[in-house]
Amino acid sequence: MTTALVPITAPPRSPAAWNRFHRIPRLWAALVLALLIGLCVLGSIKHTGGTHVQGATSKAMKAGGLVGDHALYYEIARRVADGENYYQAAAAEQRENGYPTKPFLTMRWPTHAYLLAIFGEKLLTFLGLAIGVITIFLWRNRLAQDSRLPRYARFAAFIIIPNIIMLLAYRQWIYLHETLCAILVGLALALYRPDRQWPAMVAMACAMAIREFAVPVAMIFGLFALWDRNWRAAAGWLALGLTYLGLLALHIHAVSLVSLPTDIASPGWTSSSGWVGYTSFVHNLSIFRYLPGWVAAFVTPLALLGWAAWKSRIGNIGFLVQLFFALLLAGVARANNFYWAIMVIPTLFIGLIFVPSALAQLWQSLRTGRQGPRNRIA
Repeated sequence: MTTALVPITAPPRSPAAWNRFHRIPRLWAALVLALLIGLCVLGSIKHTGGTHVQGATSKAMKAGGLVGDHALYYEIARRVADGENYYQAAAAEQRENGYPTKPFLTMRWPTHAYLLAIFGEKLLTFLGLAIGVITIFLWRNRLAQDSRLPRYARFAAFIIIPNIIMLLAYRQWIYLHETLCAILVGLALALYRPDRQWPAMVAMACAMAIREFAVPVAMIFGLFALWDRNWRAAAGWLALGLTYLGLLALHIHAVSLVSLPTDIASPGWTSSSGWVGYTSFVHNLSIFRYLPGWVAAFVTPLALLGWAAWKSRIGNIGFLVQLFFALLLAGVARANNFYWAIMVIPTLFIGLIFVPSALAQLWQSLRTGRQGPRNRIA
């Protein structure tokens, strides 16, 4: 008589089927809860919001009824629409208004300016909203069709809707590259399937053409393709990366042709804002800006906890994406780089839908000290 290992299968919609924190060891549960409480308290006592975000000053550039960076990209797009070369227009505007043109990263890719020049502000905003609505619909279907998840997961769409709409409800945000890029990244995450990755690749290619922040997300997708030994998908992500590097070389060359020795260089990104900077940026750019800062100080780490709890391929990818931007914003971004947080706004709060079960499972493990289920020998 032969024996075989028969895994215990969790019933549908049971926390054991999708919750990474189901019956984890007591020590790990204690560490996770301690980290969560520590981050919540840190964001609260350091006063999330307020002075941690540095907006445009009274001396900032003004154009088209906009101020600061919004006005800069408005003027660049206007000049491109009038027929000027993008790189000459961007260099002139940045130089005349005290913006650095060194290193090359300070001059954005031309894609966004050409989109504004071709479609105009209102039509591009409408297109952004259309992509946002499609993204919301796809996320709703993805969460509703996963039979392992609790039934209420489909209502995560109601968490996404206000944050995407708010990014496009105020006209100035369409002039920041991060807005369209973030929505396209959210679309790519919703489209991703391990066995059918080309739709996510198309969305990511569009996002990468607008802002460099999409590149690390594409790398995460590619790394999981390698992990799965899905060589076809890995080759696709590699081809996308190599194409990007080729276009980046052309971009760097074009920037070098319009740069002058007297141009201002960026002050760099060494004065980080820390964890409270990250929570403040999220507070300022999300629907939670209408609530006290301490709300975002608690909600933001809870959303990260929810992403970490979702035991699935897209849950793993989504958590790594959120973790990357959390580290980037906390460790590199200056107070006036707060708009970088736009990159997480469309998807971060999806994690909140998994928080109640995550906390319940962590508390149960802490209280009972139960270990995860073992395989049976039949």
